[in-house]
Formats: sequence, structure tokens, C-alpha cells
Amino acid sequence: MKSLNVITLYDNAGEVEQYIDEALEISGGTVEIALVVNKDTADAAGGIEEKYRGRPVDVIRYGENVGYLNAMLKTIRERETEAYDYVILSNTDIRYGTKDFFRKLGEFTYSPEIGCIAPSVYATKSGSYSNPHYMERVPKAKIEQLIRIFRHPAAGRLYLQVAGIKAGKAKAEKKPGCYVYSPHGCYMIFTKAFTRAIRGYEYGVKLYSEEAAIGELLRKNGMKCYYDDRIEVIHEESSVTGKINDRARFTAWSQSLEYILKEFY
Repeated sequence: MKSLNVITLYDNAGEVEQYIDEALEISGGTVEIALVVNKDTADAAGGIEEKYRGRPVDVIRYGENVGYLNAMLKTIRERETEAYDYVILSNTDIRYGTKDFFRKLGEFTYSPEIGCIAPSVYATKSGSYSNPHYMERVPKAKIEQLIRIFRHPAAGRLYLQVAGIKAGKAKAEKKPGCYVYSPHGCYMIFTKAFTRAIRGYEYGVKLYSEEAAIGELLRKNGMKCYYDDRIEVIHEESSVTGKINDRARFTAWSQSLEYILKEFY
């Protein structure tokens, strides 16, 4: 089993290096890293290249901030990925709870209809499990409601605050594996068949609603997402997007939902 793990650098070199160190250590040579440079104010990418010279870490500069999902989409468009059984798109605020994550992934056999594998995700700040993410397709009316809310930062903050309180009161326990509509966006594993199917696709915005896009692309291509509780990652929720000011963040959020609505509904 061989995987390509696409990650991004957004002025978070320390976190990136910590993630790469652990992924390479536990993967036993089965994982290669593609690091897409989105923002590098301190010019840390050169140091990362030097640190991992001779190891399976490719630092990619596209000359602009391509965003999160497009970092993976652009990479599979511009390089040969047929040699990989899986392409993984992940945050770098991820830790592996056990050393056998990639060994297990390589041993499991998944149905041909599965295009995306969503591991169990334990979120440290909330002390709760984030997967399964969405069990069913989000109704059009709900997306329209969220667009209206996120167009106004004050309303968006209130909505997220209330949602956070509700989530805190009902902490999700780990659930058994099942089919779901979409994965949690912090860690998504794509099969070779799915990466073939979406090669050439470009996400219409830079940030947010990536999970919905994946759910819709799976649906469009007659594939499914499987939440697999047998493999697990730990999400430390450091959130690079927290560096974006509220107005820009909610504008990006509403625009991403507008894109999902127009593109898929």
C-alpha cells in the first residue's frame, strides 16, 4: 500500500514539521508527503526542503495561495498519481494516536464503490468525536439559511456560539463504521478510482465547504464515503483559518456555500 499525503503550509512551519515527522515515522515508507506552500511569510519552505532532503517530501510552490482542497486537486492534476493506492488530504494539526494507522489502512479491503474513507476523528478541544460528519445530504433550504447567516459576521458568530454550546452538551461518542454523505475535512482518504474520476476538477473557492464538495463529487460519480472506526486520528484543532479576520472568514464561508449551491444543487 502506497499513499500520497497532501498537506499545506500557511505560516505554520513548526506544526507542519511535527506532522511530517510523525507521518514518516509511523508509515514505514508507505507514505510520501506533498507539501503545498500557500503562505510563507518567514520563507520557511526552503528550510523544510533542506531538512527532508533525500526523504519522500516534495515541497510544491504554485506561486499563489490555492487553498486547501485545490492544493490536492491541483497536485493530482499536475503529477502522476497512478502509483498511489490512496491520496490523503489532511490538516497538519493532526496526530496519530497509534503507530499502526497506515498498516491497518493497507490491510483493509474496501468495496469498489467506496471513493472516500473517513477515519475516526477525536477532537481534543471538545473531547468529542467529529466523524461521522454528515450522515445525509444537506438540504438546499439549510444551505440557503446558512448563506444568509454567514453574510453577516455578528449573526455568524452567534450561530457558531450556539452550535458550539449544543455540541458541548451532547459530546459525540465513537460510533461504529458506516456509510456517510461526507467526511470531516481535517482528514480525508481518497481511493485511486475517485482521484481518477475527479482529475481535472477545480474547486471554485479557496476555503470552506470542502466536505460538501467531496460529498457531491462522490454522489456525482456514483461513489460513496465510508466512515471507518477502525482507524483513528487525533485533531488538535489549532485552526490555521483562525488567522483570518472575522469579516473575511464569514465572507469566505458564505461564498463557499453559494458555490456549492450553484455547482451541485
